[in-house]
Amino acid sequence: MFDFDTRPERRRTTSAKWKLIEDELGAGHDDVVAMSVADMEFVPAPQIVDAIVDAARHDVFGYDYATGAYYEAVVGWMRRRHGLEIDPAWIRLSDGVMPAINTALRAFTHPGDVIVIQRPVYHPFTNAARGNGLTISNNALVRDEASGRYTIDFDDLGARLSDPRCTAMLLCNPHNPVGRVWTADELRRIGDLCIAHDVLLLVDEIHADFGRDGHPVTMLGALGEPYASHAIEFTAPTKTFNLAGLLCSNAFIRDGALRARYDVAAANIGGMTVSHFGLVACIAAYDDAEAWFDELLDVLERNRGVLADFASAHPGVALVEPEGTYLAWVDFRGLGLDPDALRDFMHERARVYFDEGVMFGPEGAGFERINLACPTPMLQEVLARLGTALATLG
Repeated sequence: MFDFDTRPERRRTTSAKWKLIEDELGAGHDDVVAMSVADMEFVPAPQIVDAIVDAARHDVFGYDYATGAYYEAVVGWMRRRHGLEIDPAWIRLSDGVMPAINTALRAFTHPGDVIVIQRPVYHPFTNAARGNGLTISNNALVRDEASGRYTIDFDDLGARLSDPRCTAMLLCNPHNPVGRVWTADELRRIGDLCIAHDVLLLVDEIHADFGRDGHPVTMLGALGEPYASHAIEFTAPTKTFNLAGLLCSNAFIRDGALRARYDVAAANIGGMTVSHFGLVACIAAYDDAEAWFDELLDVLERNRGVLADFASAHPGVALVEPEGTYLAWVDFRGLGLDPDALRDFMHERARVYFDEGVMFGPEGAGFERINLACPTPMLQEVLARLGTALATLG
């Protein structure tokens, strides 16, 4: 029904993903294919395009506010997709999840405090902690080498949260890059520990719409009290509908005292809001483009199958079975290459550009994060290149 076959030409545009190749690799790499940064290589949902075009023709681009239609769109999506009841009064707007998380860190932590993260993890978590003068306490995820599945060491997590200097934990659910969707029981255990040690739980749920069959995403707020009031949830339509460039995200803060402190931190940097076209696109996405998203999920499932078949056919390559997100965490340690050699192999011999595993912490050495949000023929082309290069390793 929708166009998930057209491959937009994004080289030499304002695409950060494709500019990375030029900036990092330089001349002679125009043929390298980008499968890294987590945005999509798809034509946008037509309902969103139509709404933006209409706004461009008829709107005035002055100072905005979020209308009732905006809040109703967010509330309706969370209710339909996640069974999550949100009071519009809880919603705080920003131009992105990471700006909102940084605002929360300024509101609820002080330089020198300890923050818990779980590597290998989305690298801006590390940058946010360091940028706000925090000491990182790494509750490293535990990998079962037989199954490839990652779990949480709860004994270690409890010990780290019990540090009297620890004031916050950054949780990624679904987890980027390893693809785990934390179960309701796992989330309760995390929440119980944070409550017991009075540690604020900051939950990045930007990939929450991408749970797979058998792995439904539980948003933290769906656990009810007391967990919901001891956490802040960070969401956005930007991953779901590929709208990152339109600058739109939402934080859910149920506790009034937490909202007040967050609002002060936001006011201290001049306020937090979304762009005009972000407002327009969010309403159109959540209200009118759900069928587009449902079809997208089928395309992503097909792409996961293509990658799984490739990994099964190539010794030294193992796909960590993803439970969520549109990203794949692939183990290349069996090739026997150190991280620098693996990077060079991908760029110079396979002529592909993935996200290097070490970007997400030393635990990611030997892994690559591959973005599956692209037309299937594009993925097949990339894997054909990779297969040819692997054959040269003997």
